[in-house]
Amino acid sequence: MQPIPRHWATVREVRTTSEGREFDLTIHGSSDVSPEDARRDAQERLERLIASGGPGAAVGSDIEYYPARRLPEELLEEIHAPSGALIAAITRNRYGAAVLNTDAVLISDIDLPASSRPPARGKRGLLSRLFGGGGADAAAEPDPDALGLPGPGERGDAHSRIVQRIEGFAQAHPELGMRSYRTRNGFRVLLTGAGAEPTGDRAQELMAELHSDRLYMLLSRVHDSYRARLTPKPWRIEVDRFEQLGSRTAQDSVHTDWVERYRAASREVAVCRLLTATGPAPTEVEQQIIDLHDRATRHDSGLALA
Repeated sequence: MQPIPRHWATVREVRTTSEGREFDLTIHGSSDVSPEDARRDAQERLERLIASGGPGAAVGSDIEYYPARRLPEELLEEIHAPSGALIAAITRNRYGAAVLNTDAVLISDIDLPASSRPPARGKRGLLSRLFGGGGADAAAEPDPDALGLPGPGERGDAHSRIVQRIEGFAQAHPELGMRSYRTRNGFRVLLTGAGAEPTGDRAQELMAELHSDRLYMLLSRVHDSYRARLTPKPWRIEVDRFEQLGSRTAQDSVHTDWVERYRAASREVAVCRLLTATGPAPTEVEQQIIDLHDRATRHDSGLALA
């Protein structure tokens, strides 16, 4: 896979195009050389944008998260195969979670409809007292498994439909290795043996067949890698969002203090739970990615999902 930039810089300026249109612009630049080179990249991108007439029509917040260009993320670790080839990288996303980036294993996210997800937890409410545990208050929202098996009604029907779709996919593609997981609000599927590049049509076809989240499919193209969150969403473990700290890569105390609090609060939860494993055995490199994913997400810990 292509390396993820090590340095990021942001340029914010109010500029006017030759047509007289004024824009308040925030442009990100990246570099593997230095922060200064990243700032040069950001400034050059801003100048090109102004020269082209400025940005087009405004887009919604979802597209802002899944943009036409990779957003700044702190590079935490690079993963190499025994041959030395780069096969994955772990980054910190915009709200602070660690994310696996790889093109060695196809990763697909399948969300439950919002109305079919387990209810959010109120401040020390009944569900918290019943399912959230005691002193550590590990699960900021009730674990879906703690609520029992899906029963009649929309939630159970949606859950069952997705499970059946995953099972049907495995039967239709016996040539692929497949691992399915339950996440807090849906499912995750890891496919091996597909040989599908994230930007290619084959990847989009397989993810569409699984009814993957559409924005996730776009993100895979933009980042030229599949992504999987490895650590909890901060608000599910009662930690403030990382983006509010105003720092993504700085080594200042605000940044490091947040990371320490987040790690401490993450110890009593898991990110996903393994449901099924079918198909041919993965290659050595694919198994390396699976092992990393499973260790980080604590898939067999039995802890609440967050």
